Amino acid sequence: MKGIGEIVFEVEDPERVMAALAPEAEDQVQKSEISLHACEEGLLLRIESDDVVSFRAAMNTWIRLVDIALDMVKV
Repeated sequence: MKGIGEIVFEVEDPERVMAALAPEAEDQVQKSEISLHACEEGLLLRIESDDVVSFRAAMNTWIRLVDIALDMVKV
């Protein structure tokens, strides 16, 4: 079963957050495809995975990573 999900984070400066997360997004070790895009509302995170377990793991990881990046950008 394939899993696809999108989350929009309301961010004032999505490019800065994307830059902070770029090394993680380019990591090819993951079993899921990750994409980050700036949008009108802020930062769009899209996750695609071939199985539900990988999807859940990627979603949990990326929600935490974005939360940490948002905190770091404020500093």
